[in-house]
Amino acid sequence: MEWIGKKGSTPMSLLEECVHYLNQPEFMRFIDAWTEKYQSLGHLGGKIQLDNLSLQEQTALGLFLGLDLSCGYLHITYHQFQKQFMKTKFEGVEFIEVLKRIQALPIYTHQEVKEEKNQKIKKFKEHFLCVYHDTYAAKWLEDYFQKDKKMNGYILHDIAFKELLENVCQALNQLPIHYKKYESLPIFAQMITRNPHYFDQGLAKELLLKGIECIFDMSLQQRTVETINEVFYQAGLLRDDLSNQCYICHIRPIKNVSGWLGFYQNYEPWNMNLYNLSQVTSLFLQSHIYIVENPSVFRRLVYEIKNKKMDVGLICSNGQINLCTYMLLNQLVESGCHLYYAGDFDPEGLMIADRLKQRYQEDLTLWCYHLHYFQENAIEQKSMTLKRLQILENIQDNSLKPIAQYIIQNSCFVYQEGLVKYYLENLKS
Repeated sequence: MEWIGKKGSTPMSLLEECVHYLNQPEFMRFIDAWTEKYQSLGHLGGKIQLDNLSLQEQTALGLFLGLDLSCGYLHITYHQFQKQFMKTKFEGVEFIEVLKRIQALPIYTHQEVKEEKNQKIKKFKEHFLCVYHDTYAAKWLEDYFQKDKKMNGYILHDIAFKELLENVCQALNQLPIHYKKYESLPIFAQMITRNPHYFDQGLAKELLLKGIECIFDMSLQQRTVETINEVFYQAGLLRDDLSNQCYICHIRPIKNVSGWLGFYQNYEPWNMNLYNLSQVTSLFLQSHIYIVENPSVFRRLVYEIKNKKMDVGLICSNGQINLCTYMLLNQLVESGCHLYYAGDFDPEGLMIADRLKQRYQEDLTLWCYHLHYFQENAIEQKSMTLKRLQILENIQDNSLKPIAQYIIQNSCFVYQEGLVKYYLENLKS
């Protein structure tokens, strides 16, 4: 191995000769080890260890350093290396310059890399806080930048993140509810991003939800389809607004909205959806509102109040309470109406009743939940799953606990159809 270039070539500087000499495969592990040491320490120092040296590495490094490396490894401090290096013809060459030339890229210390990353993150955040200062999005951005640990990774490694965050901020600033309007989520997404499905899933959906929760001081304990729909609804965004519905009878807003008055006056039941509800701009007429789970029971109560011209409203949840039903109940309570709820006497029915009571407190009465009604109409069950037993054990409301315990002890249910006579006796204007 020669120390200089070929005969007849243009004379090289001592630094260039050193680079030419060391820029060979057998020196690469040696060069990489000192490069990593410089990056970690911020200067050349410390110690490197190269084990399992090949014969080519033993020969080349041994010749360069004047050491016998037949042992198959090289453990050397930078101080020791410098002493050996100064014995070569390359004395006086800055070894860090050799490393930079061979690596063919700037060599940054870990601290320099960290500082560069921090500066990039800082500039990114400052840009958004400046652009969206004094807007609805600003409140959320400040919270997001302080709390989200994943965000720095997006800034550094995801080139599409800036555009995504801009779309979310634009969406937060243009939420329909700011203008006292409602809009379908796909139409809104198309307007903001030209993609109707942009906020359907993934990070865009997640950040939009978090932004809405922050702006309107909402806090969800858990994410379900219904709670997500509710968050969007609070922002004036409707998901699945036509199929999200519930049956109602003899309920109407104070200010007439197309279609509501005729159904109200004639005691006709109709299928109200989120779109219909979004058109209401006033409070509702105050009255007692009776909510039942079963459609056939609802139909029987409709017949009763229509024949007797009773000034009460009816709602049928048809099983689980969906977003449309919750939003209607919220507006009814805000209008001063009192709610009465009746459902099946089974684990799922009691769970729905319990949740409604926890949510509406004194604005809702659990209607006809009497233990003796249950005992008179109980239907024995062969068995219950552990999941259903756990539902009963987690019931919170004190008026429901005796019924839950009775079900656990006697393994029996009562369905609403068997309680109609009690509903008719207790139905009052």
